[in-house]
Amino acid sequence: MKTIKASFRLAILAMLISAATAAAQDEPALGSAEELRNRLSDMKPAMQCDWLSQAMSRQHLVKASDAQLQAILQSVEPSTLFCPARRMVEQTPEYEFLMLRRERVREMDDLPDTPERMFVRLRREPLTIYARWEEGGTRAGQEVLYDAGKDNRKMLAHVGGMFGVVSMNVPIDGALARSQSRHTVRDLGMGFILAQLESDLEKARARNLSTRPTSVKLVREGGKRYAEVVYDNPGMPTFYSKQTRFWLDLREPIIRMVESRDNNGEVFEHIVFESLERKKLAPNAFDAKNPEYRF
Repeated sequence: MKTIKASFRLAILAMLISAATAAAQDEPALGSAEELRNRLSDMKPAMQCDWLSQAMSRQHLVKASDAQLQAILQSVEPSTLFCPARRMVEQTPEYEFLMLRRERVREMDDLPDTPERMFVRLRREPLTIYARWEEGGTRAGQEVLYDAGKDNRKMLAHVGGMFGVVSMNVPIDGALARSQSRHTVRDLGMGFILAQLESDLEKARARNLSTRPTSVKLVREGGKRYAEVVYDNPGMPTFYSKQTRFWLDLREPIIRMVESRDNNGEVFEHIVFESLERKKLAPNAFDAKNPEYRF
């Protein structure tokens, strides 16, 4: 029994030493909060993006202390905050994701309490999208298939519900599409969100307004840390939203959540990316005859 207890103590001691060693190795990799501020402030935006992308891929950000992360987020240029996500989108030909989406289609609508859960497959060139509304939402069972290489103004839509057996070619910005969303099918994906963030940033810069976020802080959700960034803009419709709040994932280059508010401070759009997988999709991923689909 004494031998077992001694072995147990040695195992615990070894684990503590290993953890301390790992922490010691991470500290030189990032440096103190003050060192990080000085180092990043001397870098140009492109270098900051390189540095942030590498720190993320090496998992240094996940292991960093709150003080280190705050120093990083407060020292980089605004565009650097979503630069890794932009690079990911540009370097990823195909990916699929699960998203939760709530939006007010019309100004007089209330924001739905229950989000629509959507499964999406996307190819960048030419833009090709398959989307399916999953169980739990009001549009469960609907599907759309869009291929800009074949027709950039129409999509194949399986509308579900009482018309579940019907598939139709409809305009992407026609009455059917606009009755369900503020956006067209082309706006699905991380690329559109990044384009909106970058567009509002450029508009502020063109008007000689501050491009610094209103606030940058760390938030915790489900046992994980995210960087929460908030931008307050002069107002809509010049800007996409009066206020935009988004979460940057510290583990991989994606925006995990984005929320947009109108001139009255009311949320009109809330999106969460549950998962995003970069991979080569199957040859029939965008084929209406795919047995997974119901077209």
